[in-house]
Amino acid sequence: MIPKKLPPLPPIRDLIRVYGLSANQKFSQNFILDKNVTDTIAQHAKISVEDDLVVEQLSEASDQRLKFIMGDMLELDHAEIFKTALSIPNAFPVVSTLEDEPSQGQEQEQEQNNIASGSSSWPAMDTNNSTIRLLGNLPFGVASPLLIQWLKMMSLRQGIFHANNNVSMTLMFQKEVAERIVAPPNHPQRSRLSVMAQALCDVKMAYKLSAGVFVPKPKVDAAVVHFEKKAEPLMPGSLVKLEDVARFYFNKRRKTMGHNTNRMAKLAPELRPILDEWIAEGGWDMNMRTQEVSTEQFCALARRLDQEQIKIPLT
Repeated sequence: MIPKKLPPLPPIRDLIRVYGLSANQKFSQNFILDKNVTDTIAQHAKISVEDDLVVEQLSEASDQRLKFIMGDMLELDHAEIFKTALSIPNAFPVVSTLEDEPSQGQEQEQEQNNIASGSSSWPAMDTNNSTIRLLGNLPFGVASPLLIQWLKMMSLRQGIFHANNNVSMTLMFQKEVAERIVAPPNHPQRSRLSVMAQALCDVKMAYKLSAGVFVPKPKVDAAVVHFEKKAEPLMPGSLVKLEDVARFYFNKRRKTMGHNTNRMAKLAPELRPILDEWIAEGGWDMNMRTQEVSTEQFCALARRLDQEQIKIPLT
């Protein structure tokens, strides 16, 4: 059977003019007019015919081969995504979730790129054993909360991550945020986001975009980060304790681990025996700075504290 393909998409500049579209800075909207750029982003998503579900933030339907859910991605019930995906007969299963007033011109370009290899004979999706790709040019104002939400859902197998799926995310962030996500130990941009993302996923900087690529031109550059879910996460189960541990130590990132560990014990005396034992076992070099500690070490302490069910002070 001949795979279905969409007709060539008109230049984005023409679509913007014909439909009278304009970017709303209030919603962090910008257009990407260079097809080479959007082609590169789509390639980094690694979409293939083996994928079962692709979730994007797009804005225009085409020939009933895409389904669209109107709503705020921060509040969306992910069950609605599966329900919508399963209702698509013989179609490339790409589902779009829309936030308020999305940037239509840029997203139409991505829509064409990401469904170009679509087939007319897709099998029914097995939601318990499926390959899921999550894509999005995230509005900078909500990018970090969205990422944290998705990582927590992934750790608990909730929403679109509810089964032990093969999962990847290809997401655009402000460049500084992207650098924090991928930062390894000893990197000046190492942060709480680094630890949480790397506990669950293999992450890499996929593509950097200068502000000049966007219309209108924003004040900051952007970058695309690709996340591949680890087969064996470093922090199984809930990420709450890991987030608390990372937040506590990175709040005083210039202090040594010894200083911050003693500070934790003073603020929560019930933690003193556990922390003393942790230090005695060589959990980490107490002279290290926070940004030098590995994700594995943060996860190891978080697992120990999670077993004790003791609340970590966050001051």
